[in-house]
Amino acid sequence: MMLRSLFAFLIVAFLLPVPTAFAQSVTIDNTEYRQKVLKYLASDYFITEGQGLNRVYIGQTLEQLESALGKPVKSKRKNLLSRTRINTYQLDKQTALQVGINKGTVQAIAVAGAVSSQYTTAKGARFGMPPNEIINYYGPNKLKNNKLLYASLGIRFDFKNKRLNIIRIFPAKK
Repeated sequence: MMLRSLFAFLIVAFLLPVPTAFAQSVTIDNTEYRQKVLKYLASDYFITEGQGLNRVYIGQTLEQLESALGKPVKSKRKNLLSRTRINTYQLDKQTALQVGINKGTVQAIAVAGAVSSQYTTAKGARFGMPPNEIINYYGPNKLKNNKLLYASLGIRFDFKNKRLNIIRIFPAKK
């Protein structure tokens, strides 16, 4: 009788749910999270080599540029004989933008930023990085006059005190 009672107790004990230390799988609706990620990826924080930003890009007309960014903080001719106009915009407290305009279209873009700037290239280069990290992202190259040029990609990195401080975009050389 005692053996039967013990056997019955063990069977009941195995059938009852036992709390475990393992986390249970929970399905969460990630719609809101997905929307935030997509919004970030579509934001204007990514600088694309040979093209520019989402709102400012190579080949854009002056009218489109002013519609996207408004009037520039500063506008001047490159030099007395040049037809190229340089427009300067303040994107945020840590980032400034210069746009070279010739014949009414954007020809070149320069983005200058502090280490805390949110702007980054599509391949991951950020302001404040040393040249060797840029080379890890973009491939072998020689630093000349504190600049790394990737003409085939349409991008140049300028350094001050061995830290990235300006990213220049231009049409890629083929």
